[in-house]
Amino acid sequence: MSAPHLPKVAGIDPEVPVSTHTAAPLREVPAAPGAFIQDRLAGWVSDLTTLHELTERLAGTATLDAALNELLHAGAALVGARRGLLVLEPAGPGTPSTTLGLGLSHADLGHLETVERGATALGRVLDGVPGTADGIAGPDLLGDKDLDPRHREVAIRLGYAASYALPLASEQAGRLGGAAWLYDEPGEPSEKQRHLVGLYARYATEHLARLIELERARADVATVAEELLPSRLPRIPGVQLAARHRTGPRGGGDWYDALPLPEHTLGLAVGSVGGSGRARWPRWDGSVRACGRTP
Repeated sequence: MSAPHLPKVAGIDPEVPVSTHTAAPLREVPAAPGAFIQDRLAGWVSDLTTLHELTERLAGTATLDAALNELLHAGAALVGARRGLLVLEPAGPGTPSTTLGLGLSHADLGHLETVERGATALGRVLDGVPGTADGIAGPDLLGDKDLDPRHREVAIRLGYAASYALPLASEQAGRLGGAAWLYDEPGEPSEKQRHLVGLYARYATEHLARLIELERARADVATVAEELLPSRLPRIPGVQLAARHRTGPRGGGDWYDALPLPEHTLGLAVGSVGGSGRARWPRWDGSVRACGRTP
């Protein structure tokens, strides 16, 4: 008895053989096209988070010394260094040059100062040599045949083999100084590390400029206060003097003064300055002093 024939239906071909074997599974599943982009985005988010935390800590500093210390520590974390030094050289009067070290003693800083300024990467950054705006890396100082002999001697004494120097400068604040971080082994920061520390340094420069302006304002106020309220009253034989001053919630131009006069006499002056402005204070006080000294 023969097998029945299948009806001729469109799309059905009884002569096409059917495989009884399944295809072997793929050993490696190709990654989704967006996986690489997601990894990149995750890395950027992590970097921005780190940068935000460091700048937030820097913004919380209220004094120049605290800000300089925070800058050194944050920069070392960003470039992967253990030691570093910072030199602040702001233009204008009232703020002297400052040198600060991280992981370096005063003796170590003294050794570094014996190296000629132009022979170090930090010195070239401070002098604004062309090509130093984006930082200078010294990945193998001891292997550099052109290294200054004194610099080589100091590097061996202090035990550092590489350095990375960066200017502290911005468009608004100008050039305030520079920082350098030292590595115990030959090496240099990656492009990503350089980018992050560069962003941080520009923000830090603006913050330092504001603190420098604040320090100068505080110094001016202290000078005026010293003129209006002398810190020490004169000593006159047979006379005892005492003074107490309370400033109101909005400050005030109150002042007092004691002037030793000829023939063992004493002049006392207490008053309040009318008007406003720094120019009125020393002018008024100076007039009183001049009157007291007029014979």
